[in-house]
Amino acid sequence: MIELAPHNKHSLALAAPVMAGSGAVGYADAWPPGISATMFGALVTPPVSWRPRRGHSPGRLAETPAGFILTTGDHNPGFRRVMDDHALEWRRLAVPILMALAGSTVEDWDRIAGRLEEEPGVAGLELHVTAGARPVDVANWVGVVRRATTLPLLVKLPSSQAATLAPAAVGAGADALVIGSGPLAAAVRQDGARLTGPLAGPAAFPFTLVGVAAVAELGLSVPIVAGGGICRLEDAQACFRAGAMAIQLRSLLWVDPAAAVRLVEALRG
Repeated sequence: MIELAPHNKHSLALAAPVMAGSGAVGYADAWPPGISATMFGALVTPPVSWRPRRGHSPGRLAETPAGFILTTGDHNPGFRRVMDDHALEWRRLAVPILMALAGSTVEDWDRIAGRLEEEPGVAGLELHVTAGARPVDVANWVGVVRRATTLPLLVKLPSSQAATLAPAAVGAGADALVIGSGPLAAAVRQDGARLTGPLAGPAAFPFTLVGVAAVAELGLSVPIVAGGGICRLEDAQACFRAGAMAIQLRSLLWVDPAAAVRLVEALRG
């Protein structure tokens, strides 16, 4: 078992070192071919806000060499609808569910976090820090969530800022750190418009690896999860050697689910 909240009174124990990253399998209702919950130590939902959000208009995807940019604007049906539609199924799954908090709705984080204290089916939260955040911002945001809930709290940091922001996140109460939001990049969509957003896919992996290693060298005594552009067994192994205790898969599940199955099986073996 891999414990991602060693300093929290609530356990967040993973039976496998691979997590389904935010939105990779929807709300545990969008399984790519051959992918099942038994492959993972935990599942992370898409980002959720208190009220429904339409997000960005269509044209959210642009491809880059060896990667892509996807900007959804935190599109989601809102907290209450998500819980009404999915919480019962989550309780049936033998896998911890982590709810991701939408980075565009900071004012709702304490409300959602506090309500989850009373909701069965959710084992913890993953707070997404947006690019450009300052350590003081991270300390304030994590502190708001930490005061609202005792549930395990993972904080996902932009890979290029991970070492700068990690101490503030841990100091404010993060139980674990997820390193893997890719650096901001731009690409041209099929309609010729430019799209800007975090880089994803294999092109993001080198940035993830640098971020994981830099945070591990800080010796902050919290678990590290690597989660950006991991597509091969060699990528996962490099993250573990750099200091990660677990990894998250996301784009690989969409692009090549068979490769994701092989990767999980190789780590089990």
